[in-house]
Amino acid sequence: MNALSLNTAVANDDAATHDLFSAARQLQRIHTLPMAALWQLVTALERRPGALEALTVGQLLAMVRDAEVAA
Repeated sequence: MNALSLNTAVANDDAATHDLFSAARQLQRIHTLPMAALWQLVTALERRPGALEALTVGQLLAMVRDAEVAA
């Protein structure tokens, strides 16, 4: 799913769906992270205690934001 189809789907739906597609767009940013930010994200994921499967989308988005700022 590309960003244009995400934007189109969001424009026609309710707030909960908007939040879901907004999170998906934010996660797509991982593909465009500079290498330094991607390295920060991978390091943070490796150091995080517990199973990655237990990570919430909100926590992952926060980690992506932190990696972008740190890099």
